[in-house]
Amino acid sequence: MSAFGYRINELRNLLAQLPAPANDRINQSFTECIDRYCELRQSALDDLVDYFAKASAGNLGTQSKWQSRISRLRSDHNNLFAGAARDLMLPPGHQLFWANALQAEERFFDALSSVNTPQLLDTLLQHQDGLSKLIGALQDTWTFLLSKNQGIQNDEMRALQQIDEMVQKTISDLDTAARAAFDNAVRAYEAMKRKAAELKQAIIDALGRAAAPVEALWELLKKLITDQIKPDGMPDDAEEPMKETLKQMELMVTALGERVRIYRQLLASYQELVNLEKGSVLTMFNKTREDINRYLSENDVSKARVWLDQAKGQLNDWVSGLPTTCQRDDGTLFREDIFKYLDNTWEITLDLNSKFRSQFQGAFLSPISNETVETLAQLYQFRQQLDRIKDRDAADKLADIRAQLPERVGKVEESLSAMDEPINALPSEIQDFARSRNKDFKDFVHERIKRQIELLLPAIDELKKVLTPSNLDSDFNRQELESMLR
Repeated sequence: MSAFGYRINELRNLLAQLPAPANDRINQSFTECIDRYCELRQSALDDLVDYFAKASAGNLGTQSKWQSRISRLRSDHNNLFAGAARDLMLPPGHQLFWANALQAEERFFDALSSVNTPQLLDTLLQHQDGLSKLIGALQDTWTFLLSKNQGIQNDEMRALQQIDEMVQKTISDLDTAARAAFDNAVRAYEAMKRKAAELKQAIIDALGRAAAPVEALWELLKKLITDQIKPDGMPDDAEEPMKETLKQMELMVTALGERVRIYRQLLASYQELVNLEKGSVLTMFNKTREDINRYLSENDVSKARVWLDQAKGQLNDWVSGLPTTCQRDDGTLFREDIFKYLDNTWEITLDLNSKFRSQFQGAFLSPISNETVETLAQLYQFRQQLDRIKDRDAADKLADIRAQLPERVGKVEESLSAMDEPINALPSEIQDFARSRNKDFKDFVHERIKRQIELLLPAIDELKKVLTPSNLDSDFNRQELESMLR
């Protein structure tokens, strides 16, 4: 700390310039007064500087301490100066010296007691502490938000990945089922062709028995038709592949319906998670940003700069208003000591502000950066996963299966017309009977195929619609998340 001796030396010089009084005790008393006042004054000013040195957010009340210390000094120096002149008859020069010295020192400390620099220091320290705590709180908030958001996003991504797995399994399963259905349809077709050829040959053989009575021949042919054309069943060779064809079609209907159900369930889960992310993480993020904006509007570093300038300005005004040159010299030294602590406080504030802005610029501080948007919304990562699903071309592959299904399975019905040729070879007397049996047989087969086709085609269409790229983009878009961050 500085030695504030300019004013003391000035008092000593002024006393030495006075004419020597007749009473030696007068100069001796004044000299002792100045010496003791030197100690009191230095101690008080040191204490005032020490208050600044020790001031902190946890040690405030600097203005009160400051004023209390000055009040105690003023009481002490008033008593000291009064005691120096007590019981002494002062010459006019000494009376004037005594009065001017006391008045000047009163002005020195009275004006110093009135400055708000100590309070402004406390305000700066409180601002600094608030900023420091805000940085710590924001670090905790950011860590919490990232952790919570990552957990939600992991669940969201898991839903998308499960849809991807479902799409792959659907394509694989439907391809296998469709191939099995198509292959068995071909087997049934070929079996029907063989059965028609066998029936034709059997009829030719029967008709070749010319020696047989006509009535017996008719009965034989009717029995042949009855045995070979079943109104409610397939020929033996065609029955098993036909059943397998219909079984695979039924499996496809069940699988398609299950896949649509799984898709909607996963979509609902995904959208619920997105709503949770919006309602918790992003809402908390935006509220934090609003709180920071309010905080900065009231406590921005520019306001701290105003407080610093005011704190310094009041001390500058105090120094310039002091009545004597030597008081101004002491005041200048005192002001420089105080300014060191003000400047140190200001430097810490600037460092904190720089840390605050560098750490949270683009996140909690506007404008939000693309990096923050990506961190909180994960647009790119989810787009990649969604593109992987779309690249499976599930909708196109389902469309291919749908297009092939009527044609390939329809071959079974096409094969039914093969029965017309051997029937046409029958005598007219039993053709009506054979055609009736054949019609019932065709209706039976057609109804079974038609029923499965009517169930299967809409099921394919529904899943195909669900898995079209535009629908996937719409269902799993993250635009609402992004919009909350812009």
